[in-house]
Amino acid sequence: MKYFQKFIFLYLILIVSLLAVANTEKPKNVSLSYKVYVLKHEWHTGIILKISDINDQMILLCNDFSNSNYIEIGWGDKDFYMAEKETAWLALKAVLWPTKSVLHVAEITNQQLIWFNENELIELQLNEKDYNTLISYINQSFYINENGELESLGNGLYGNSQFYLSTEKYHLFKTCNVWLARGLKKSNISIKPFCALTSKNVMKQLKKCGLL
Repeated sequence: MKYFQKFIFLYLILIVSLLAVANTEKPKNVSLSYKVYVLKHEWHTGIILKISDINDQMILLCNDFSNSNYIEIGWGDKDFYMAEKETAWLALKAVLWPTKSVLHVAEITNQQLIWFNENELIELQLNEKDYNTLISYINQSFYINENGELESLGNGLYGNSQFYLSTEKYHLFKTCNVWLARGLKKSNISIKPFCALTSKNVMKQLKKCGLL
């Protein structure tokens, strides 16, 4: 009995020691959560990013929007997106064969985020890995010239905004909404890019995911 009690005592000490060690270990695989927003403009969708989250990954772009809280990035056909007046011919040309494309980047304020209603804005939360995948996808769409700079094409459509030349081609099966959906898909958001031909469908799919 004496040896049995000693065994139990030593066993309890071992269990307590193991629990103490377990409680002092740092948690593994803890991912930070990043918020991004999908914004709907009639037929077009864009992605809103927080400037402080992308300072290290999108340095060139952040230099142009250093005083902003957020930026919205959209992608589309160069001639149609930058036209002073959108015409049926420009729209037809954009989808009939592959054309040059641009990215439109615009400043978004904290107040503007509050103004958008639930049909215009969807908030997504990504872990660090998926967020970095999304940023990498967007970065690859920007054309970098021989001087290592973004190719700015002038003022954008509203407020503090700019057009930038893109490396990609626009066509019928790769619209602005498909471009965005592909980035979200790569970031483990449950969305089908081949169905995302319209902004309405992008929002519909995201709502079905329970992300709104």
